[in-house]
Amino acid sequence: MAASGPDSGDVTSMTDFIFNKDILAGVINGVRYERQNKTEPYVEIPPAFIITDSDGAAWTFGPHYTQHNGEYEFSVMRNDVDTGEVAKRIVYQRGVVCIFGSYGWKRFSRNRRHFI
Repeated sequence: MAASGPDSGDVTSMTDFIFNKDILAGVINGVRYERQNKTEPYVEIPPAFIITDSDGAAWTFGPHYTQHNGEYEFSVMRNDVDTGEVAKRIVYQRGVVCIFGSYGWKRFSRNRRHFI
């Protein structure tokens, strides 16, 4: 059995795990999701349910939707907060979150914290 403790480099308690600065944590539907690594270089919702970006934010579709030309567009959620956008797809590619809807493509500006 491996030794654990402050000198072994292992997590010593649940508190250490929860507040580990190296863990990416986001919130979806009131549940905290934690990952050690961001999402793979190219992921798309759907079929994925959650995307974790390099800031640790969790992205998914929300409960609200509209219908445009017979296709559904769902609210876009970032850490359980509605971004005010709707989309058919959320795409994470090369470190950038983009959404696609009836308006075309928009990308998330990490500096401004909104889509442009």
